[in-house]
Amino acid sequence: MKSLQREELTRLLRAASAHSKRDHLLILTAYSHGLRASEVVNLTDQNIRDGFLTVQRLKGSMRTCQPLVRSADPLYDESPLEKMTGRLFPVSRTTFWRIVQRAGGAAGLPQHLLHPHCLKHSIGMHTIKTAGIENVRQYLGHRSMASTGAYLRVDDDAASKAIAAAMGNQAFAVGEL
Repeated sequence: MKSLQREELTRLLRAASAHSKRDHLLILTAYSHGLRASEVVNLTDQNIRDGFLTVQRLKGSMRTCQPLVRSADPLYDESPLEKMTGRLFPVSRTTFWRIVQRAGGAAGLPQHLLHPHCLKHSIGMHTIKTAGIENVRQYLGHRSMASTGAYLRVDDDAASKAIAAAMGNQAFAVGEL
């Protein structure tokens, strides 16, 4: 599953912020709450109450209610959303795609990562190991654990590095375990 590394996300948010506050908040909100493009571009001030974002997820997913992310770092702070009125991001899904393309290009990110759904994959990948699959499932609004399980997949290279690290980087032969 293709996702942004944390450092790549920071570069993307910086590039978006340099272009416009709206673009920055759009990308941050999609990432922070694991929203699909259609979900984030249709948010209104009615989705935000008392510091929480409530979204009826699409594609048969569940309704979620999550606190807005508050951070001393303005790059990761969603509190400006509480002051917005009407439709929060009055853009189409296509325009959102173009915003990610533009900001990602400015951030020097690889083309295969420059699509809005990569933001949902990124929050899933960033949190699955520490938060646990059951919490990520609920947070992303998945009805099926199998949907969330996709964030647990790794390739052979990642698995080999993890095993080597767990073994103290010692070479070991099959059968010695």
